Amino acid sequence: MRRLIALLLLSTLAFALPSPAGQYSGTWTGMNSDGTIKIALASAQNGDWSADVSFTLGDQVVKCKTVRVKVDGEKLDLAYEFNLGGLQATSTVAGKFDGSKLEGTYSTKSAEGAAVDQGTFKTAITK
Repeated sequence: MRRLIALLLLSTLAFALPSPAGQYSGTWTGMNSDGTIKIALASAQNGDWSADVSFTLGDQVVKCKTVRVKVDGEKLDLAYEFNLGGLQATSTVAGKFDGSKLEGTYSTKSAEGAAVDQGTFKTAITK
C-alpha cells in the first residue's frame, strides 16, 4: 500500500505543469504597426496572479495598468489599460504557454468600446 501511495505521488509530481511565472519579452504585430512587449507574471501564495505589462509603439514605451489576470493551465487571460496620446484604451490578451514561450492574440478597444487594433504577440521567458 505504501508503495502504491508513493508511486501515485511521484506520478502526480511528474505530470504537474511548471509555473508560468516569470518575465516574458518579445514582439507584437498589429494591423498597422508593431513593437516590443514585456509581460511579468507573478503568482501569490493564495493563487491570485498579477502582471506588469509594457509595450513600445515607435520610440515610446507605454506602461499599462493591469485590469485582469487569469492563468488556467496553459492559457492566459489578461486585460490591461493604457493611455497613448490622449487615447484611453483597453487591450485583452488570449495567450497560450508552450514551454518557455507565451504566444497569442490581442484586441484593443477605446474607452468608448470602439475597436482600435488587433493582432498577435510572441514572447519567450527571460527569467
